Amino acid sequence: MLVKALEVAIIYYVIYYVNQSLGVWQFNRPIIAGPLVGLILGNLHTGIILGATFESVFLGVIAVGGTIPADALIGSTIGTAVAILTGASSSKALAIAVPVAALGAITIQITFAYMALFLPKMDKLAKEGNQKGVVRWHFIMSFMTPLLNTVAIFFAILLGVDAIKNFLAVLPKFVSNGFTAAGEMLPAVGFAMLLNMLFKKKYFIYFFLGFALVVYLKLPNLAVAIFAVVVAMLIYDLEQKIINNHHNKLSDREAQTTPGDLKKSEEEDFLS
Repeated sequence: MLVKALEVAIIYYVIYYVNQSLGVWQFNRPIIAGPLVGLILGNLHTGIILGATFESVFLGVIAVGGTIPADALIGSTIGTAVAILTGASSSKALAIAVPVAALGAITIQITFAYMALFLPKMDKLAKEGNQKGVVRWHFIMSFMTPLLNTVAIFFAILLGVDAIKNFLAVLPKFVSNGFTAAGEMLPAVGFAMLLNMLFKKKYFIYFFLGFALVVYLKLPNLAVAIFAVVVAMLIYDLEQKIINNHHNKLSDREAQTTPGDLKKSEEEDFLS
């Protein structure tokens, strides 16, 4: 278990570092973390399934403004690892991942608190114009940022998997059924949160289109996704043509307009 705990902790560290420090944005999503954890633990199939399951739950959990959301990465990492190592179902893994993700929001605030101790050093280097020093400390701080959660994941897997396995074995049937029901509802909650943020009248028609394709035409999700990409590309191409035509008309208008007429047109636009 020592080796497996170390492997899971390392994969978490790498995912976090690549996302935050190297700027590969959204690399920390559950749909990426799940398969990587599954691959490192020798069960890629389960990792892919759990990654997709956790992604549907945490799809609408994003940072807006100064808020710190639940940490989907640490939740999906531990949830996937525990499910593979204990043989727990996806619903039980989900019941573990969600509270762990909420706890991750606290640990990341602790991380930001101790990382703030290095900011005066960065400010001093910036005032001195020491670009190399700023870059050097950027990478030093980047290496230290995931350490707290990495250590927490290591000990959670090392010390907690056997306890979790025994706990799940003696869990009453009604509690287990409750976990299953919650696991089936949470993806709907994740999508509802996302739709609530993206709701616009001119876009909402596409939601009903997708709903009709799945419910009435019985299309699989992959077919709907391909259809959506094609529609998005067609709309983008149409909008680009409209923009280009508009620019061409403006260029033709400017080419046919004398400086005096142009000045008069600018004054009319200003007054209007």
